[in-house]
Amino acid sequence: MNLPQVWKKRLMHITPNVVILFSAISLSSNMVKSVSSSQGLILTLTFAGFIFASILFRTLSLKYALAAIAFFAFFNALPELSFDRLVSVMYLSLILLAFLLPSPLPIFLAAGYFLYFISSYWPQESMEMIRTIVIGIIVNTILYALLAFYLRNLKQENAVNVELNEQLNQALGKLQHIAYYDTLTKLPNRELLKQRMIEELTEEAPTAVLFLDLDHFKNVNDMLGHSAGDRLLQDVASLLSKTVGQSCFISRYAGDEFVLLMRYQQQKDIEAVVEQLIHAFRTPFQMDQKQIYATLSVGISLYPEDASDADTLIQYADKAMYSVKSGDKNGFRFFYAIKSEELLRQVKLENDLRSAVSKRELAVHYQPLVEMSTGKIRGLEALLRWTHPELGPISPSVFIPLAEQTGVIVELGEWVLNEACRQVRTWQRAGNPDLALAVNISIRQFRSPQFASKVISILENTDFEPTLLELEITESMVQNLNESVMILGELKRQGVKISIDDFGTGYSSLSVLRHLPVDLLKIDRSFTRELTTAIPAASIVKLIIDIGHSMNLQVICEGIENPQQFKMLQQYGCEIGQGYYFYRPSSAEEIEILLHRRTPA
Repeated sequence: MNLPQVWKKRLMHITPNVVILFSAISLSSNMVKSVSSSQGLILTLTFAGFIFASILFRTLSLKYALAAIAFFAFFNALPELSFDRLVSVMYLSLILLAFLLPSPLPIFLAAGYFLYFISSYWPQESMEMIRTIVIGIIVNTILYALLAFYLRNLKQENAVNVELNEQLNQALGKLQHIAYYDTLTKLPNRELLKQRMIEELTEEAPTAVLFLDLDHFKNVNDMLGHSAGDRLLQDVASLLSKTVGQSCFISRYAGDEFVLLMRYQQQKDIEAVVEQLIHAFRTPFQMDQKQIYATLSVGISLYPEDASDADTLIQYADKAMYSVKSGDKNGFRFFYAIKSEELLRQVKLENDLRSAVSKRELAVHYQPLVEMSTGKIRGLEALLRWTHPELGPISPSVFIPLAEQTGVIVELGEWVLNEACRQVRTWQRAGNPDLALAVNISIRQFRSPQFASKVISILENTDFEPTLLELEITESMVQNLNESVMILGELKRQGVKISIDDFGTGYSSLSVLRHLPVDLLKIDRSFTRELTTAIPAASIVKLIIDIGHSMNLQVICEGIENPQQFKMLQQYGCEIGQGYYFYRPSSAEEIEILLHRRTPA
């Protein structure tokens, strides 16, 4: 019969204790039956009392002391035993000592005493019998000692294994907690949310998905720092749990986004919970002796009315939340209330955008960067274009925000950089060795893990000269200066140039600029558009150009569309221009023809 492993371990663990107990009972019983005098009985009872006491006590020194007293009484009672009884008693006592005391010394001392004591029976018993008993004592002493040693080791190994298993289970528990719970707020994370949703949906009970987003959370990070933002998220998690923890499953989805699950009977049940939440958030949070107001925008999708799978329900609730956020904020909306052809089109675009790269629907177009003084093309800006197989060309102003929102922008950004470096490197080898490449970097891409390492890897794989690459970042991406300086510094050490895109639109342009390793400033097209019609715009453009020159930076102006704008920028000292006045964004094939002509604009 094959025993389960756990039972084998338990059996090995209890066997020594069973042997000790039965041998002590049997030995005591034999002794009581064998002695004939009252003194012998007293010694036997003394032995039994102290030997059972030694079995009960775990302290080793006390166990040895009690066993010594017991066997002192035992040895003094031996002369009253008949020869037949003596043999069985000796073997039982050897077994008991071997298993009771961890040291082999007591059993060998007892065996020595028995050999000495048995010699007193030589005149009465035959030498053959005495010799057999002596050999039996020696052999059994060795066997019992070895067997006890083996079983004790097994017991110790089992104890060690039990402790290791407990430690392993604790470690696995911690890993599982890390895998399924957010380390900052201690709430369930996105992974556990998905599992819980699958469980809820299989039970086919009406379920509401509430997608919560904090209004103006970015302002807290920008004004008070990320540590304050983290504390606010912890306070928000605590408030959510306190307010609706009994009726909802609460999870942190990402950033300042939370997703709640609740079963409901009627729609008014959901509305009551959401209104309770919105009311709770009217009380400001206390942060560094400041009062911080953080209101909620809430989107709600319903199972099974809106969708029957977890991902789509979250997506629909997210859409409903954004419709609140694009309005007055601090409110809620159901997905069914905003269903429209345009919304469904947006959802379709989100889903199709994820597979657009593999389906070769995306292409990189290029718009030349022109030297204002000579009209020569000094570089190209890479621009992503998407032609949907059903909907036709999709404007970047539509699909780029979708890519940012869903996180697909990280994959798209890496693909654009790799494709553009490969293509421009081909043109460099074909006779344009100094042709530069400008590539826009999204905020998610910039903050993605190992961003700088990925850029360097792409440059190495495409054999692209780092000094001819210009990465365009926006001011809003570099508010965390320490982190940004570290990332940009790593790229700068490789020779990569850094350009501040849409310069002048951020609230902290100058304070940020003086800390960053920047090479170029790019004036936003909103200033260029009003350059010849609004005096303030012209003054701002001239001021930006002067600031750039004072810091030894090149200045690029985008959105140049007519000769008047071109001439004014030339007068202000702008070095590089970009816009329809020079060239429109074109496909790689058209740019190749343009570079082959090498005709100044």
